[in-house]
Amino acid sequence: MLTALGVDVGTTNTKVALVDVLTPRVLAVSAAPTPSPGEAAVVLAGLVARVLPAGPAPVAVGIASMAETGVPLAPDGTPRGDWLRWDGHRAGAEADALAARIGRADLFAATGVRASAKVPLATWQWLRTHDPDALHAGGTAGRWAGAADLVGLLLAGRLATDHTLAGRTGAYRLGRPGDLPTAFDADLLAEVGLRPSQVPEVLAPGELLGRVVDGPFTDAGLAAGTPVTIAGHDHPVGTWAAGVRRPGEAADSVGTAEAVCTILTSDPVPAPVAAAGMSLVRTVTGEHPALLAGSSSAGAAVGWWLRTRASGVDVDTLMAEVADLGDAPLDLLVLPYVSGRQTPDPDPTAAPRVLGAVDGRSTAQATFGLLAGLALQARWMLDEQSRLAGTGAPTSVAVLGGPMTANPAWLRLKARISPTPLRLVAEAEPVAAGAALLAADRLGATGRPALAIRSSPVPGHEPGAGPDVAAALDRFVAAARQPTR
Repeated sequence: MLTALGVDVGTTNTKVALVDVLTPRVLAVSAAPTPSPGEAAVVLAGLVARVLPAGPAPVAVGIASMAETGVPLAPDGTPRGDWLRWDGHRAGAEADALAARIGRADLFAATGVRASAKVPLATWQWLRTHDPDALHAGGTAGRWAGAADLVGLLLAGRLATDHTLAGRTGAYRLGRPGDLPTAFDADLLAEVGLRPSQVPEVLAPGELLGRVVDGPFTDAGLAAGTPVTIAGHDHPVGTWAAGVRRPGEAADSVGTAEAVCTILTSDPVPAPVAAAGMSLVRTVTGEHPALLAGSSSAGAAVGWWLRTRASGVDVDTLMAEVADLGDAPLDLLVLPYVSGRQTPDPDPTAAPRVLGAVDGRSTAQATFGLLAGLALQARWMLDEQSRLAGTGAPTSVAVLGGPMTANPAWLRLKARISPTPLRLVAEAEPVAAGAALLAADRLGATGRPALAIRSSPVPGHEPGAGPDVAAALDRFVAAARQPTR
């Protein structure tokens, strides 16, 4: 047995997994609500201590995290405050001003990222105006650390990041597959008053961050000197772990948010991608271009629905009743936009809306409509990626994430509405597992290419078949495109 440790710093929870990388198989997982930056070392060390007894000492540690989230650091590395999260919506005016100054189309063509409130480039400009002491103040100027970067600093004593995380900041040029930039762009940083020394180094694909240093993690049982790598942005890491590694393949990663990623043979024309609200990215290995579409309305929408429409109802019983509905008609649908819509057809004002009559429907039937709406939103993103790439439907779609293993009703609707047969990655923590697999792979520990996490076909009828699915998709998209009143 050969093990590696994977860390996944998520929007809601942080997970640590000990993984047998030869099988591959998760041996143990521990989780906690994502801690504040100041508490990260203590909380993560505690999670590490809980999983280490499940197997031999890990040969490497990999760190993945949510993107567009970070914290300013003092010169000594102490966090200056709490996380500035991707969903904070604080920097919309700054994003618009940057787009006007640099050129919205030019910025997207250079970075693959749309100017929006969630990109750190806009957040850094917001800090410059509203909290200049955090990053910009004279002799005490700080440094920026993304979520994974901070964990890497705590583990290995070096502040660096992966290209998939740097690529979400708006300050890292896209580059070409196989020839990626080795640092953040100095000119883009200068637009917001920063210098390259104030942001993390950018590791080359496959490059190790360093080795575990003495401190809370060695006190927890992790051996000093264990190699550490920044695995990357959570969704691309999960995509790679699921075996989605070649052009024509796609992954649908579901958690609090949802991301659909299709791997391409070449970059599409940038302007239509930007107009659709998607991003141009590179796979974690840096070998291929890909399209990434994100939606904040996934697990977050289910949570909103349970709070507002099913308060006091036992969730397990409710979802079992939804599953018992089987292939019920797709006549009641819910537009699931609890925080606007990022893509397709971006609309920050998009709001939840029920299509169809609710009177006389049970809570389970209405909840079926919500899950159908979520599945249709994912289908719309996938179809739009195929259109932008000029290809047909992907050859395969891997679905992954805790909600997919825990909610058979949602998974069944996804399979019904998908244009392509689905493979379910049943591992509940694919990102943490993927971070461990990437760490072992980059170390060359197994002596062969890393295996993918096991997956299995999602049973059911032919995907996307029947006029009811086509009609429901048309109705959903037409309603979503209507301006919010």
